Amino acid sequence: MSFTIEFNDDKLTERIYDPYNGVDKTDSLGMSFVDFLSLGKDLSKKHHIYFQLLENHDMYITDSSFFYVNIKEFIDICIKDTSLYTLDNFLFFLHLQGLSIPQHNLKYYFDQDMIIEDLVTPYMKISTMERAIRGFANSNKSKNTITYVYTCDSIEDICVATLYHLIRLKTIIKKCANCGKYFVPLLRSDAIYCNRTSPFNPTKTCKEDGSQRTFEEKLKMNDAEKLRRSIYQTLQMRVRRNPTDEAHKNYFEKWKKDVARWKKDIKKGKKTTEEFIQWLLESKKK
Repeated sequence: MSFTIEFNDDKLTERIYDPYNGVDKTDSLGMSFVDFLSLGKDLSKKHHIYFQLLENHDMYITDSSFFYVNIKEFIDICIKDTSLYTLDNFLFFLHLQGLSIPQHNLKYYFDQDMIIEDLVTPYMKISTMERAIRGFANSNKSKNTITYVYTCDSIEDICVATLYHLIRLKTIIKKCANCGKYFVPLLRSDAIYCNRTSPFNPTKTCKEDGSQRTFEEKLKMNDAEKLRRSIYQTLQMRVRRNPTDEAHKNYFEKWKKDVARWKKDIKKGKKTTEEFIQWLLESKKK
């Protein structure tokens, strides 16, 4: 059985509708798609709304499925280089996958209690069509709007429909700097945090917790950098005072390489600043 996803660009919402399976959910634009992308191995739990739309369990997608792996790679490529996030490139991607845009149509909603022509100054000498168009342009878009409805038969269809619509709107996808999940920055394109619950603090969103954690991390890094500089100067002075001591020289060179490795690991999230500070303190004793 087919189901639909309806996009309201004025409200920045999406509605997934499947009366056969009892699904009728409205969420922020692109939310179901980026949540789906972010699941990874948790796809196996099949808790996502997309799985409620399928009768045939053979149509389920896993984190290693060809489509899932490839659409995530396409998104990651576009996050790395936003100039590639274009409709042409997406259509070419679909061609490579043997996929196409699902069938879609427009749906019109009008306020039955309002005549839109009445929203235009009556003394304006304009045609009936212009009066209607100007009236619609001036109307309340929460009551008078046009939505885009895509008819889907599979998870691939709803993913393609959503990404196609986001690209048409020039609405980008990012990865949250706090939780690492995909998100759609609907209100500010320069946002770096999503509004999900922070994995580090269940009482705050990533937006709230991420900025605080970043601030605290900067303070820790400042402390770590001060300590690193102090130890560097101490080791450098020891080498200068003992120019013939190869042990001091070799330790200093190894220490500098270890510091560089620590910084890379912290940047990749493999190590923490606290661990780095502890290592620096230990290295100071040697």
